[in-house]
Amino acid sequence: MRSAPSLRAVAPLLAVLALCGCAPSRTIVTGPEADRAERFFAGLPGRVVFPVKASFSGTAAPVAGNIVPFVAGVSAPSPEEETVGLYDPLGRGVAFLANDGRRVAISRGPAADLAGFRGAAPLDAGPLSLGRILSGAPGYPTAGGEAARLDDGAWMLSDVRQTLRSDPGRRFLAGAEYRFPGMRVTVEYPERDSADPPERLVLSVRGAKFTLRRDAE
Repeated sequence: MRSAPSLRAVAPLLAVLALCGCAPSRTIVTGPEADRAERFFAGLPGRVVFPVKASFSGTAAPVAGNIVPFVAGVSAPSPEEETVGLYDPLGRGVAFLANDGRRVAISRGPAADLAGFRGAAPLDAGPLSLGRILSGAPGYPTAGGEAARLDDGAWMLSDVRQTLRSDPGRRFLAGAEYRFPGMRVTVEYPERDSADPPERLVLSVRGAKFTLRRDAE
């Protein structure tokens, strides 16, 4: 099995996890509607109950090259104690992300050399939660920001770290964009139809796309 070229394509994912993308035209809202939008997004992180533990099967579509498979898992007793593992199709560890609620440290796994992953510098991400992102909630707590309404009725809320977008019915998070120094990470939750953890996630990092499907528990 061609695990090395496969996971080399996945290496950009190791920098972070996260969202949104192309949005329809929007109208800035103020007053009571803006307050409702802010309260809606502020309440989403609380819907995720820790500990969070889940596994995913995925494919990576690099900027150039073939689509390749990988598997991933998250174990998060709390938002300040999270580990995300990335593995080749044979289950060999390639890299591990450890988040303490301030910084995401990235360590090499036993199959890192086969995957062509040489390591990455820690990311000073602040109060980011990888478990919440993978569970379909905002990665950062929300406290104000610019609220807007899209043509389809969905709400958006944007601040310096993230842009969040609801579904048109304003029931759950449909997508988000997370901004880090020199990099933007977007995540979409396609075909999501409830506030339950989404079955599928599509992450975009520097032109590469990663599709993850949540495994049955």
